[in-house]
Amino acid sequence: MGGVSCNKTPSNHFILNGYIEGADNTEIIRLNYMYLKDNKWHEISDSTKLIEGKFSFEGNMDEVTGAYLSIDQTSVQIYLEPTKMKLTIDKSRPYTYELSGTSVEKESIELRNLLSDYLIISDSTGDSIQDIFKQIDLHNNEPALVDSLMQRAYYFKDKATINAQKSDSIKLDFIVKHTTYQIIPHLLYTLSRNNLISIDTITSIYNNLPEHSKVTLSGKLASAQMKETQLSLNIKDLSTGETAPDFSKENIQGETIKLSDFRTKNYVLLDFWASWCGPCVKQIPQLKKIQDTYADKGLKIIGVSLDGDEKEWRNAVEKHQVGTWIQVSGYSDPDDYFSKAGDISVIYNIKAIPVYILIDKQGKILKKWQHIGDQELEFIDNILKQET
Repeated sequence: MGGVSCNKTPSNHFILNGYIEGADNTEIIRLNYMYLKDNKWHEISDSTKLIEGKFSFEGNMDEVTGAYLSIDQTSVQIYLEPTKMKLTIDKSRPYTYELSGTSVEKESIELRNLLSDYLIISDSTGDSIQDIFKQIDLHNNEPALVDSLMQRAYYFKDKATINAQKSDSIKLDFIVKHTTYQIIPHLLYTLSRNNLISIDTITSIYNNLPEHSKVTLSGKLASAQMKETQLSLNIKDLSTGETAPDFSKENIQGETIKLSDFRTKNYVLLDFWASWCGPCVKQIPQLKKIQDTYADKGLKIIGVSLDGDEKEWRNAVEKHQVGTWIQVSGYSDPDDYFSKAGDISVIYNIKAIPVYILIDKQGKILKKWQHIGDQELEFIDNILKQET
């Protein structure tokens, strides 16, 4: 008997096998979750290609962990455990997924049943926004139509925000009623990150959790996120006419870049983006147009990546061929997800991306945009014409 082994999943190892109905074989599926190592939080970002709708992920984790699975612009939140699991998703209705093999899925199902109407709205508004940006790409040379489409996009974004606020209120009520559930610490993390519920309310509820919940990894994650959310609330929005905060970062080639070095010499366009941000990627052709047209006329573009994984950032720069302008990571310590006091996105109070900030030669903020279309290009053109 001593020579016979058992194919048992190690106690800190997970395997997630899944199938996505309605997905193409060429599509890439991503899995993101947080883990703690050497007292620093890191974001794991794994990806694989679907084969006949099937996929598989495996890795190490010690306990229940909240994760996000995404394909195209569709994303679902799931709870993983160090065990073997099976996941089935209908791409047209991702919120109805079925996950087996975990002990906490019954808690997740109970919550999702309460959120079902809001999950449907979230999915439909997300699809609407995605469709609008596709139309913007097709009609980019028609300013009036693009403006109309952007107004539609803002309408759906506002609708999504209202829906998210209602959804988070239901989550808050669920937390208060089920403080001993294992998924509660991670839910508090998501509420704090979303910042749609008062951080004082979230902190009060967290402080009243059982001690065994606070010392879990998700409990520690929630605590770290609450501190970061409080930090961001203490930073004011920057307005046009104000001096752009200085920063010093290594670019993707390892050279030190300091924003103030461009004063009196160049206009600067800050591009806050990430590889996982669909609208950001859709704007890359516009940025390439700006680079080609104005690079030799005194404009510098600085891409500020909000990718938590340095490999994902570097791969995106290469894939989208955006290394022709300056690229820096927005994080002050790429090895620590929560070292945000010096993050460029925190200094500039960036709450959603894409964001574009145009800075003049005196270091003053001229304009802030969420989209670059013909009107924005015309503004840049007029500004730089004044320099010639």
